[in-house]
Amino acid sequence: MNFFRSFSTLAASSLMIGMAGTSLAQTEPRGFYATVYAQTSNLGSTTFNEIGNAGFGTGLKASFGTGLGLGGDIGFRYGNGWASELEWNWRRHNLKSLNRGGTTLASSGDFASNIIFANGLRRFIGPTGSWTPYVGAGLGWVQEIDFDIPSGGTERAWSKSGKVALQLIGGTEIPLGDTWRLTADVRVLRIGNVELLAEEGVTGRLTQPRYNPVSVQVGLRRLF
Repeated sequence: MNFFRSFSTLAASSLMIGMAGTSLAQTEPRGFYATVYAQTSNLGSTTFNEIGNAGFGTGLKASFGTGLGLGGDIGFRYGNGWASELEWNWRRHNLKSLNRGGTTLASSGDFASNIIFANGLRRFIGPTGSWTPYVGAGLGWVQEIDFDIPSGGTERAWSKSGKVALQLIGGTEIPLGDTWRLTADVRVLRIGNVELLAEEGVTGRLTQPRYNPVSVQVGLRRLF
């Protein structure tokens, strides 16, 4: 978590610098852009129950290692500091341990999601060639969120689709020339507790594991 705190502090500092300089310019060329990115994602531990034939029972606690995410967006800059974009995001968090009391039931598996977002961004435009800090928010549709826990040679999976997701965004865009930009930001995603139904190798459901990851991502953006 120290890494996330450090990066969040850096992003906030960059944002303050950018806001202080917004009086220098408030316009930029209108146009489309596209971004591809990779992210590291942190998912806190969660408690839940398993109801079905997997044999895990109630009072479960899952802990996760650092996750990986990939995605991209297509956006439009309106020229006045505002932008909107359509984003696709996939991320996976590897299961470090699944415990019930003092007993470890599993140490492999993953908790993953596939989400489509509509984002709105406020860009703090400075002089030409300078960094452009931004903040934003997104509303997402969860195409799938799934929890896989292989155990005893059996693949076991639970999943859900159709949930609503929310995210907050803060970061900066760094020029690499006239056309290309480097982006770096922090994204706080909130889905909350999710009822996951049996998908493969099991019956029943997982009752209310929590899915609220925080990610740090770096992307490459092309202006059109």
